[in-house]
Formats: sequence, structure tokens, C-alpha cells
Amino acid sequence: MANYVLTLVEDAADAAAYDQIRHHVLFGGSHAYIRNGPEEVKDENLSLLLKLDGIPIGTVRLDQKTDKKAIVRLVAIVSDLQRAGHGTALMGCLEGLATTLGIRELLVYARPAASGFYLRLGYTPFIFDPDNKESIQLHKMIS
Repeated sequence: MANYVLTLVEDAADAAAYDQIRHHVLFGGSHAYIRNGPEEVKDENLSLLLKLDGIPIGTVRLDQKTDKKAIVRLVAIVSDLQRAGHGTALMGCLEGLATTLGIRELLVYARPAASGFYLRLGYTPFIFDPDNKESIQLHKMIS
């Protein structure tokens, strides 16, 4: 049985793994990736690392908002481990954490290619940022 743990990025080793996964998976190794950007260091935004049996395999950031809402951002699973259920496990762990934080609604800006993943997890289309025309916006109520 797989042992998944979703942890806050708090030490140098976790920060390095978090940055490496995001840089390669989400930004293709490009120079567009900015470590410790302004959104990354806000107290209400949680940088999280998914570990499988102690090995970092995924990332997500949870941006806590008002009214018991949060935005799920920058979900990534190490390339050679994708399509094996790890993303689903990451989102399950994230929902559990969000619930313990009192969050009741998760919002997502999804790339078109990733929207099917979120739809399979019970997210539904929902416009929460009318100015954003680049992403597919979805949400899910959690308890």
C-alpha cells in the first residue's frame, strides 16, 4: 500500500525538491520559472510537497482566501510517475488538509489539457474570475 504524505515545504531539501518538480514539470525547465515569487511567500499561501514513501513526487500550492475558499495552484507530479494515480492521491490529501483548515470550497484555474483530470475528481465549471480568459475555471465543494 502506498504511503502518501502531503507536507508543508519547510526545510531546504523540501524547497529544492518543490522547485525542481515545478521547474521541470510545469515550466519545462524554462527561465520563466521564478523561485520564491511574491505569491509563494504569502503567509496564507501554502507550498506543499507530496511524498510517496518519503520520496518527493508532487507539488501543489493552496492559496487560502476569505469565505472558506481556497485556490488550488500549480499541481505537478514528477513526469515519469504521471498517469499512475498519484495526482488523484495528491488531490485527496489536499482536500483532507483543506477541510482541517476550515475550507469548504476549492477553486482551480486549469489548463485545457488538465480540465478532464479535475472533472473526474468532481470539480465542475464555475467562473470565479471573469477577467481570466486563459484558464478553465472549476470548483468543488468539500466538507
